[in-house]
Amino acid sequence: MKDSPSALESRSQNPSPASLGLLLLVSSWFGIFTGLIEGTGLLVFQRINWRQWARVLHVSKEILWFSPLVDLLFFLAVALFVWLISRFFRRLPALRVLVFLLTFLSVYDWLALTNRLYWRACVLLALGVATAFMRWMSRHEAEAAEFWNRSWNAMAVVFILVFAVIQGGSWLHERIAEARLPAAKPSSPNVLVIVVDTLRADHVSAYGYSRPTSPEIDRIAKQGVLFENAIAPSSWSLPSHASLITGRYPFEHGLVNVQPMPWLGWGKGSLNGFPTVGEALQERGYRTAAFSANRVYFTSNVGLGRGFLRFDDYFFSAGDSLTRTLFGRKLARHYFNRSPKSKVTRALRALGLDSWLDKDSEGSGTYGGAFGVRKRASDVNHEVTNWIERDRNRPFFAFLNYLDVHYEYGGPRSYPKPVWDQGTPIDEYDAGLVYTDDYIGRLLKELERLGVAGNTIVIITSDHGESLGDHGLTYHGAALYWDLIHVPLIISYPGHVPGLKIAAPVSVNAIPAMILDLVGATKQSSFPGPVLGDLERTSATGKKWPNPLSELAQTNIIVAQDRVVEGKVPIATNGDMKTLITDRWHLIVHSKLGAQLYDWTTDPAELHDLAQTPEGRAVVSKLLPELDARTKTQTQ
Repeated sequence: MKDSPSALESRSQNPSPASLGLLLLVSSWFGIFTGLIEGTGLLVFQRINWRQWARVLHVSKEILWFSPLVDLLFFLAVALFVWLISRFFRRLPALRVLVFLLTFLSVYDWLALTNRLYWRACVLLALGVATAFMRWMSRHEAEAAEFWNRSWNAMAVVFILVFAVIQGGSWLHERIAEARLPAAKPSSPNVLVIVVDTLRADHVSAYGYSRPTSPEIDRIAKQGVLFENAIAPSSWSLPSHASLITGRYPFEHGLVNVQPMPWLGWGKGSLNGFPTVGEALQERGYRTAAFSANRVYFTSNVGLGRGFLRFDDYFFSAGDSLTRTLFGRKLARHYFNRSPKSKVTRALRALGLDSWLDKDSEGSGTYGGAFGVRKRASDVNHEVTNWIERDRNRPFFAFLNYLDVHYEYGGPRSYPKPVWDQGTPIDEYDAGLVYTDDYIGRLLKELERLGVAGNTIVIITSDHGESLGDHGLTYHGAALYWDLIHVPLIISYPGHVPGLKIAAPVSVNAIPAMILDLVGATKQSSFPGPVLGDLERTSATGKKWPNPLSELAQTNIIVAQDRVVEGKVPIATNGDMKTLITDRWHLIVHSKLGAQLYDWTTDPAELHDLAQTPEGRAVVSKLLPELDARTKTQTQ
């Protein structure tokens, strides 16, 4: 029986002590509601804020249930704290105090999620709203309590439905898509592409490096094909990954910089409509999936998901998921970045949460703010092996990105350092490669355990290199020197691919064409580029195939350490850049600063620009028309 108006008014004026059950109910209502708004806001803001893509932690649809979960747990803790205080201070209006705190936290959450208001402004505005609501609450406490009591079930149902639709929908979509695949040919080989992000070829042992950085990669190279002079299509991740899955150069697929996220998804129009290798393999009955540790520039968010029935990038662990929420981000910023000797750091390690302290530069880099949690090669391996093991009846195409050679360099804290690691940037870069190489070996052992290694094509490459001090540059994405575009390319297919080395320059854009050729699609025309058989035959005869290209659009995302060389060496802060590589020459053209020319065969460090020498001027005059013609031709 409902209370009369006079009774409600009396209760509002003389509130009785709130029970723990009521406090928990109200806090859970606020937690779910606040998190739903937060998750929606983060998804919307991510689409609006695409020009600042490198400066935020990114989210996918999973944030719609994870934000409510985090806020629910946090707000329940607040409710327990208020209840405990009220046990000592009996006259404390516990419900009003709790509602004030929850209102403040909710409004602060919504104001701060864009990171566009000063935190003090967010605090003051949230305090103002909480105070106003508190005054209303003091007059309508009973009605408010009744509202929360009545609507709590509906809020809980909404949360459960959101979770079920997102997680169950993804699971169901993948299963339905796999069920619709055509039958694969008997004995179709599996395909495993491993992209070691930011790996320059000359730091791999198989390419002549003095340190033993890559024994597992070396072993694979000995039994397969090693391309001694493979060229990346760009010197940073986004355009290079787009080229790796389409076989097209950046000027063709158009993904030269981050583009706005379509509100209804990318669809077939992404990548200028060019087909992807994943789509081509699906047509041949393959399960396809991508597993990415680069959660900034190789994700489905940036338009690279077409052709993958599954794309694992964000939300790979509790720590990673936590930092993608507003309060998790605040927690990470203030507590996960402390010194190794701090009590918080030691407590997290004692709880087995050491991985939460393994910082990634996603969302912050040199800009400050909260660091994300690093997704290590071990995490990628766990994802891909679980996926492979789930279905042995179909051939698979798995495309992996390992980020452990990328800045911040080095393996996890718990991984033993090489004896030569003295903490210099190059030492740490090489240590990251040692760790990655180890986990490549572990992954291949897992394939052996699953009984699929003997029928799996393994391709190891990179999207670009790293400067490491060459030409006064520190990182990548600022120029197109040899150290930035010369990457490893190794193909192994036991019993089908001979052990040999190919010296002639070739673009890693040829990987899709090579894959389709190796799986038996000999007449495909969607992916240009020489196939492995052609390269093997023509390398002996001296027959030429198209000289590799590399491109870099004008950009403002270059880090401060590399921006300081502007005016000393041509970089992409003030113009587009493009290159052409022949079997001797490396021509680099800056749209505003002219040409550079290097003989990469005798000067791989590219210390001597020959563009203004008599021979160099003649070479530049010969190569410029080819470069211009190649980059202006759109081949559909």
